[in-house]
Amino acid sequence: MTAHASRSWDRAGIETALRLHTAYLKGDPGGQRAVFRGASLTGQDFSGCDLTDADFSDSDLSDARFDGADCRGAGFRGAVMRQASLVGAWLDGADLRGCDLTGARLVAARCAGADFRERPLPGQDGKPATVQVCTLDGADFSGASLAGARLGGVSARETRFEDANLSGARLCRGDLEGARFALALVAGADFSSASLKAADLRGCDMDNARLDMAVTRGMQTGAHPDRPIPEPAGVLTAREAETRLTEHIQQVRGSASGQPVDFTGLDLRPAGSLAGRALTALRAPRACLAGLDLSGCELQGARLAGADLRGCKLAGADLRGADLSGAWLTHADLTGARLTPLTLGGGRVLPVQLDKAQCRYSDWRGADLDQARLAGTDLAYARMSGARLSPDALASALGTDRLL
Repeated sequence: MTAHASRSWDRAGIETALRLHTAYLKGDPGGQRAVFRGASLTGQDFSGCDLTDADFSDSDLSDARFDGADCRGAGFRGAVMRQASLVGAWLDGADLRGCDLTGARLVAARCAGADFRERPLPGQDGKPATVQVCTLDGADFSGASLAGARLGGVSARETRFEDANLSGARLCRGDLEGARFALALVAGADFSSASLKAADLRGCDMDNARLDMAVTRGMQTGAHPDRPIPEPAGVLTAREAETRLTEHIQQVRGSASGQPVDFTGLDLRPAGSLAGRALTALRAPRACLAGLDLSGCELQGARLAGADLRGCKLAGADLRGADLSGAWLTHADLTGARLTPLTLGGGRVLPVQLDKAQCRYSDWRGADLDQARLAGTDLAYARMSGARLSPDALASALGTDRLL
């Protein structure tokens, strides 16, 4: 069943609709999908609510709060969301076509695969069909996950995308004048025919990004002056990377044909997915592995100090005893990873070092960080629910007042 938005909504009515929506999601008898289509909901608070598959199309959500709400698959098509707050909200797969998000806050929001394109509008009274542009002017998407999001034709003038993950996102034809993308992940993003006049892309990972026919007058690129990420000293081809990794594995396993391999400062991205590989004691400080799939990898005792691991998939990886001090782990997925001490011969114990690592917007849910060193580690907006930590482990970390 569906609850329709044919009346005005007071707070009691909203609470009833949310309760019925929860029952609907559970499949309980009498549950009803929440449909607030066309409703006036200015200033209402939906923070922390499960709004999966809810419908807010054409509603007025100005100044509303959705902080930490689960809005996956929800419909916001044509909604007015000026100055709304969606900090840490889940919007994966949400329909935001034609939305007005002017000045909205979506810091650390998860918007993978979300649709921010124009909304088609049928012609009326003999007038031709037109489109309603999605407006993000002045909005704050700092640290948001927008991987694979569809933003074609969007208006995002002076919008903040610092530290955001826009890997594979489509921003073609977008008006991005003055937008700030500093330190964002835009590998594989499509900026074709977009206006990037005076945009700031310093420190961005732009591997395979498309800029065909884009207007780039006044666009800033290069290293970021405040948080410089080491440039790779060299790039390996896919064949070279595979050959050296094979030699490394053979050496670790004690094969006579194995050779010690040093990947210090090299760009390993051409290697492609390394999921499930045995990379014990990998020596790759200051190397670039940004965006690689390392899920389930054996990385015990790996030397990755200062390495670029932004956007890496490390879910379920074995990182016991790894040195990740000063590493860049922004947007890295470490769910269920093992980061406990590694016991060596002679009773020696090697703890995981994450001192001064940049771990903003990373995901540590269910990870085991027992006895990990976190002095000066930046964990702002990191997701830590269910992570195992030593008592007082976060006392010397930074950004712990903004954990999600």
